[in-house]
Amino acid sequence: MESQYKANMDGVVMRSTTDVKMEVMKPNKMRYYGMGLRIVGLVFTLVAAVVGGVNKETKMMTLSIFQTLPSIHVPVTAKWFYMSSSVYLVVSNAIASSYAAVSLAYSVTRDGSNKNGSVLPLLLLDLIMVAMLFSANGAALAVGEIGLHGNSHAHWNKVCNVVKNFCVQSGASIVMSMLGSFAFLWLVVLASLNLHKRCGQFGN
Repeated sequence: MESQYKANMDGVVMRSTTDVKMEVMKPNKMRYYGMGLRIVGLVFTLVAAVVGGVNKETKMMTLSIFQTLPSIHVPVTAKWFYMSSSVYLVVSNAIASSYAAVSLAYSVTRDGSNKNGSVLPLLLLDLIMVAMLFSANGAALAVGEIGLHGNSHAHWNKVCNVVKNFCVQSGASIVMSMLGSFAFLWLVVLASLNLHKRCGQFGN
C-alpha cells in the first residue's frame, strides 16, 4: 500500500496509510471494550442492589422458657436494613449502577477521540467505584461469616441456620457485587494501559 506521505527533504519517512488506520482502529477497539465492561458492571451492580434491597425473611421460632410450661412461638424477621453492612452494600451498588449508566451514556455520545481530558475523569471515578464496591463487599462478607458460623470468642451465635433464605439471598447479592467490582477494576486497568501507551507515543 502506498504511503500517505513520502520521505521529506531530511530523509524522515512519514507514516503509511496502514499505520494511520491502525491508530484509528485501536482507540475504537478500546472504546468498545470499555463500553462492554460498563454494561457488565451496570448489570451486575443493579442486580446486586435489587437482590439485596428486597431481601427479607420471617421465621417462627419455638421458645421454651420452663419445662413445665408450654412452648411459645415467636416470629423472627430478618431484613436487609437491620444491618449497616447490608445497607452499605445495597447503597454502594445502587450508586455504582447509576454511575455505570451515566458513564455508558457519555461513552456512547462522545466522539471516541479518547483525549486525556476525557479519559482521566472517568479513570478517577472508576477508581472511586472500585474502592467503594470492594469495601462494601468486604464488610458484607465479614458480617456474613459471623451470621454463617458465629463467633465463639465474642459469644455471637450463628443465625443462618434460622433464616437460611435470607443468608442465601445475601450471598447472591455479594457475588453479583463482586462481579461488578471486577468489571470496574478492568475498566481502570484498560484506561491505565491506554494512557500509558499514549504517553509513550508522545514521549517518542
